[in-house]
Amino acid sequence: MLHVVPPASSRHQQIEAHLIVALEPLVRRRGWYVQAQTGVLAADDDYRVPDVVVSSPASRSERGVDGAPAVVVEIRSPGDESDAKVPWYLGRGAVAVPVVDRDSLAVELHGPGGPVGPDPGGPVGPDPDGGVLLEPLGVRIVPAGGTLAVGDHELRL
Repeated sequence: MLHVVPPASSRHQQIEAHLIVALEPLVRRRGWYVQAQTGVLAADDDYRVPDVVVSSPASRSERGVDGAPAVVVEIRSPGDESDAKVPWYLGRGAVAVPVVDRDSLAVELHGPGGPVGPDPGGPVGPDPDGGVLLEPLGVRIVPAGGTLAVGDHELRL
């Protein structure tokens, strides 16, 4: 069965592009890769396509990410399937799965074992400033007053 989703909005695409630009230098220093709209695969017929994925060379293949992704970012738009994909990414070995709300820019961080609360893989509460730490990359994502900061990079929408 073919599953077709509508194209992302302009705002969604701006957030995605900002994340790629902001994460790329951090990822490159580790010898890793950051890509948008790249398949994370469990099998030929079992895959998801996140907005942004960070992976090591050992996890990559010509098809996309065949091994464990380090970080998977989903940008939540109204009515989309971002939240439903989080457990699948964690099951594939993702260490951090931040979900950025397209409209409010609020960020939820999901990780294996749900370090906060009883829900395995449930969101880790943001810091008091609304930000979260992506431990695999040593960078914080912080929403504030219509901006989204990733380390020293700031996107104004």
